[in-house]
Amino acid sequence: MRARKVIDVQETARLIALGLPPALPVTVRVSARARGIVLRMLPGSGLEVVSPAGVAPAYLLQAVEARRDWIARVFGRLSAEGGFSGRAAEVPRPARLVLTAFSREWALTYLSKDRPGCAVTARGPGALVVSGAVQEAAAVAAALSAFCRLRAGELLRPALAQVSRETGLPYSALTIRAQRTRWGSCTAKGRISLNYTIAFLPWELCRLVMLHELCHTVELNHSPRFWDVVEGFVPGCRELDARLNSARHYLPLWLSSL
Repeated sequence: MRARKVIDVQETARLIALGLPPALPVTVRVSARARGIVLRMLPGSGLEVVSPAGVAPAYLLQAVEARRDWIARVFGRLSAEGGFSGRAAEVPRPARLVLTAFSREWALTYLSKDRPGCAVTARGPGALVVSGAVQEAAAVAAALSAFCRLRAGELLRPALAQVSRETGLPYSALTIRAQRTRWGSCTAKGRISLNYTIAFLPWELCRLVMLHELCHTVELNHSPRFWDVVEGFVPGCRELDARLNSARHYLPLWLSSL
C-alpha cells in the first residue's frame, strides 16, 4: 500500500492565509478521525482547517475558496466583537446574551464592585446586571457561563423530552455539562449528556445534537446502521451534521476567556 503523503501544515496554512484577510489567523490540523475537510471559525483563534490524513494542500485551498463568502461573513461578525487576538483581556464585554436555539435574549449592563469574581442578577424582563470584578474578562465569562448553563439546562431538559416523545426513543437520564470538545454523549445505559453551549446554535443544529444522542440508544456507534437510524428521523442528516462540525462560530466570543 502506498504511504500517504504528510503535508506541511504550517506552509499550507500560509498559502491559505494569502487569500484571506490579513487579520485572520489560519491553522491547519490533520486528523485521522476526520471524515472530510472541515472548516471551523473559532472565536479568539481564527480559521481552523481540519483535514483527513493524505489530503493534498490543493484540495484544502479549494475547500477554503468554496466557502470564502461564509468566511468573510463570520470574520466580519467576530471582528466586530473584538477580533482574533486570542488574549482573554482583549475580549470585549458582551452587550447581550442570546440563546439562539430557544429565542431567549437578555441585555447586559455592568457594575464594578471591589470584590473577587462576578455575579449575574436579573434587573427586569430581558435585562441582567453583571456586578463585581467586571474589568476581568475571565471573571465576567465565568459568571455568564454559569448563568447560561443554568438557563440552557432549563430549556434543554423539556426540549430533549419532547424530541424523545416525537421519535419514540427513550433515555434514562440527562446531564447538562460544559464539555470542551463534544456537543453531547450517550452511554450504553441511555444516559445522555448535553453541552449547554448547544443552546447558542440555531434550533435545527441543537435539535440534531439531541436526536443524535437519542439515536445512540439504538446504535451506540457511528456505523452506517446508526446513520440510517438518524436519516429516518432527519432526511439529509449528513449534510446537517457537516454544518454541525463547523458550528463553533455560533458560540459567543467571551467563551474564549474561560
